[in-house]
Amino acid sequence: MKLRKALALVLSLLMVFSVFVPAVSAAEEEEYPIIYIPGTRNPLYADKNNPSQDNRIWKIGVDVGAVVKEALAPCLKELALGVVSDDYTAYCDELANTVVPLFEKIVLDKNGEASNGSGVEKESASRYYAAKSGNYGLWDYHFVYDWRLSPMDVCHQLKNHIDRVKTLTGKDKVVLIGRCMGANMISAYFTEYYDHAVESVDTIVMYEPSNLGLDILGAIWSGQVSLDDEQLDLFLDYYLSHEDLIEDPATAELISALVGVLQEIKMLGIGTGLVNKLLENVGDNLIPRLLLGTFGSFPSFWSMVGKEYYEDARKFVFSGKEEEYEGFIAKTDDWYYNVMEKLPETMKKLENDGVSIGVLVKYNIPSYPFYENASQQTDMVSDVYHVSYYATSAPYGETLSEEYINGLKDTKYLSPDKMIDASTCLFPDKTWFIKDISHDPFPPSIDKLIKEFIS
Repeated sequence: MKLRKALALVLSLLMVFSVFVPAVSAAEEEEYPIIYIPGTRNPLYADKNNPSQDNRIWKIGVDVGAVVKEALAPCLKELALGVVSDDYTAYCDELANTVVPLFEKIVLDKNGEASNGSGVEKESASRYYAAKSGNYGLWDYHFVYDWRLSPMDVCHQLKNHIDRVKTLTGKDKVVLIGRCMGANMISAYFTEYYDHAVESVDTIVMYEPSNLGLDILGAIWSGQVSLDDEQLDLFLDYYLSHEDLIEDPATAELISALVGVLQEIKMLGIGTGLVNKLLENVGDNLIPRLLLGTFGSFPSFWSMVGKEYYEDARKFVFSGKEEEYEGFIAKTDDWYYNVMEKLPETMKKLENDGVSIGVLVKYNIPSYPFYENASQQTDMVSDVYHVSYYATSAPYGETLSEEYINGLKDTKYLSPDKMIDASTCLFPDKTWFIKDISHDPFPPSIDKLIKEFIS
């Protein structure tokens, strides 16, 4: 399997250097310190002033497979009664009462703030960082932040962190690498502090960026959830034959539990039509309750709901509660109307003002089969269209049609496998595609690829 992954990476690198304009200059260039902004990887503590292991509340210390079983088993009676009576209230209550308490320590309040005192370590981890003058690693100055908060709140901390790293290293510029949600924090920063970004940032690498939204979150947050037979079969076939590709233990555990449930559904002869009927009956009641009691209480996750979904999602989740959640909605509105809607224009302006911008995208992994656009190219979570800033891609398992390819004026940006046309990207010459690696793994080979890009 390692040989297969190595081969996939070699082929990806060949595609990068044969299809796209290389970003490596033969001339010696000044090396700048790297600030890595992750997604949901920074630890959270029940008391941010006392960041001990005993107080750590993320990752949630539960067995995902056990949680799935625990959530389903007590609900079967209520579900059966709901099918008979066409009243699923008891079922929704039972499921919500099982799932929501698991998140009670990390959930945010109705203003999108951690009023319970939880968070990341209060003092920035940069106080531990050693002064260096070169040979910067990806993790030397990574940004520690509370990834539940709105990017509009976090961006002020990021600006201060950039200034501290510049002082610590004696350099006048830094390199920013934003992975998934980390790209949203960078986007809020350069929107709020544009002049500071032009003066202080040499290069930005968006690695699987979610700053234009992700279809899977948009569908869930707006209640547009449904199960499709064809996509279900593709999902099951892929993961049953590629279990070893899921390197992150938490992701592997979740996938295993989900595949088990879906297999059971199929073996019981429960068709997707019945499942979708159930989703239609319980969705309006259950999904908003689950979201507001879990990840939907994080403004950061709302920042990954695309503009195509946002208005519908806001109405779906907050209907009748607009006044109660006024502070929260103000945060998400600020992101959408002041950052996301202007993002492509702002990023092109940054490039024109001298900030180099590169994009790394993974693809050719099927997504979860419970939303309308699940057939598109993804890395399991991130859809290629949004994270590449508008690349054209074939559905998963297919190639672009001959008609489409023949209509291209130039095939320079067509991937060798004919799955991706990067000519429609915002940054076609600096968008790299990595095939057959799912969303979570961050192998050393990608670390090396990023360093080659920024050198």
